[in-house]
Amino acid sequence: MHGVGFVVIGDQKNRVIKWKVVNDRICVLRIKGKFFNYSLINIYAPTNDKPDDDKDAFYERLDKTYGECPRHDVKIVIGDANAQVGREAFFHPVIGKESLHPRTNDNGLRLVNFAAARGMAICSTFFARMNIRKHTWRHPNGESCTQIDHVLVDGRHFSDVMDVRSYRGPNIDSDHFLVACKIRARLSNVLTPRTARIARLNVQRLASSDVAAEYSRKLDERMGSPPE
Repeated sequence: MHGVGFVVIGDQKNRVIKWKVVNDRICVLRIKGKFFNYSLINIYAPTNDKPDDDKDAFYERLDKTYGECPRHDVKIVIGDANAQVGREAFFHPVIGKESLHPRTNDNGLRLVNFAAARGMAICSTFFARMNIRKHTWRHPNGESCTQIDHVLVDGRHFSDVMDVRSYRGPNIDSDHFLVACKIRARLSNVLTPRTARIARLNVQRLASSDVAAEYSRKLDERMGSPPE
């Protein structure tokens, strides 16, 4: 069973420029920024044991989706890549030295090749954390964990990424852990209609019989006399 999507919180929905479902493994959310707009590509890649044809087709569609994003947008690829990325020096600077895994598997190689071709960095491999903060998926046996969910950012905006880590606390009803990416970004100001200011009535003045009578008279004038 496949599926990808986004949850947009509160008034952030007013910054959404476009939402597109590519297929059951890829979707795109475009957000308005102050200096750059952001194209977020959410992915769910085939697992490492799937046929090469399936994996080739996925990455061909992902590359096409990336190419369809506006040229000057900041492109960010996030999601379940089902890829173990290693720490091999010959993959630098596409990957960092802080991956959970020492060696890259087949899916990881495909992810690295895609990132290299598009000038992206796999940010989830650059930040020093305890291993427990790098785990993104727990095996059904409950004993082993891996890092297969990743965040990729255009290389020219890599310095805007401040942190990537996983959280075990949130209950998201999944065998995956929540992965958070902190980015230094300036989104556009959202103009919301101003609520008219309501004058507060000094009801204590109505305790005066003269004020109460005058208030009643003016109210009758505004509302009209009641029907007989």
